[in-house]
This record gives sequence, structure tokens and C-alpha cells, in this order.
Amino acid sequence: CCNCYSQKVLVSVFMEDRVAGESNDTIYHNIKRKLAWKDFKGVPDTKHFGGAVTASGYAFDADIKIEGKIIYLNVGVYVFFKKSQSWKKSSINSQYHLLHEQTHFDITRLGAENFINQLVNSKFTKDNYNQMLDSVFDKSYNENFALQEQYDKETQHSVNKEAQLKWNDRIAGEMKKIK
Repeated sequence: CCNCYSQKVLVSVFMEDRVAGESNDTIYHNIKRKLAWKDFKGVPDTKHFGGAVTASGYAFDADIKIEGKIIYLNVGVYVFFKKSQSWKKSSINSQYHLLHEQTHFDITRLGAENFINQLVNSKFTKDNYNQMLDSVFDKSYNENFALQEQYDKETQHSVNKEAQLKWNDRIAGEMKKIK
């Protein structure tokens, strides 16, 4: 007959439950642990128009195991906040402003969830899994960056209180779906 050789790619994608100690520069997103002003340890940029900056992002670890004709691809996703790169000006101390920054961190988490959903719906093959991981990550990260920009534009960096309240409700509603 023919010499057919096929491989199957089984993908497992999950949100990692990472925890860092208090002295660590990184806070991993945890729905139960909200940001506090003491987490913002970076030096404020006095020329920056904003009162605070949240340095957050998401990343992934992947490992591959090949057993016969099956490729097992395990992808762990995590969301982080960098204390040393996040800052606030001394005049910014309110819970209102802190919630604006928390919402940035939550939007980052939603971006990671979107990345996971896109991976689950991707068609992986033995020839494309490395490129597919990177392209799906880049696409989701760019979408998340655009959402962060939209959030700041519509809320005018928290100045527009009506828009801020709408975004607070929108993101809180999305976060409830992932609990």
C-alpha cells in the first residue's frame, strides 16, 4: 500500500497558579489578591501626564513531549505585575485611582484568558506548533494592548468618571466569568 506517517498534536493549555513571596518584584495575578499602593515601587516619571503606571503582562511556558505518533504540547500561561516598573506619583492615593490601575491588571488577565481560548481553537500540526504558539501569542497580546489603550482613551486615564464606572462594571463582569 503506502508508507503513511501521521502525527497527532494534543494540546493542554491552562492558567498557572503562580505565587511569589512579598519580597519578590513580581506579583502574579490572583483574583483574590488585589493591588495595593504599596505594590507600586517604581520611581515616578515626573514628565508623564498620568498619576500612576501599572507594568503588567502575560507570558507562557511550553513543553513538548513526543511519544510515538503523538505530540503532547503543554502550555502554562501566567499574568504578572512588576513592582519595580509600576509607579505612582505622591499625589495619587485614592481607592478610585487604585481601582483604575487594578482594572489595567484585570484587563491583562482577560488578555491571557483570550490567549488561552485562541490556543484551544487553533489547529496545531507537527509542522506548525512552534510558529502557531508565537503567532497566537502575538495576536492576543496586540489585541490586549489595543484594549488597554481603548480603556485609557475612553476613561481619559480615569479623569472621565462616568466612563471609568462603565469600564469598572464591564471588566468586573468579565472577571466574574473566569472565577
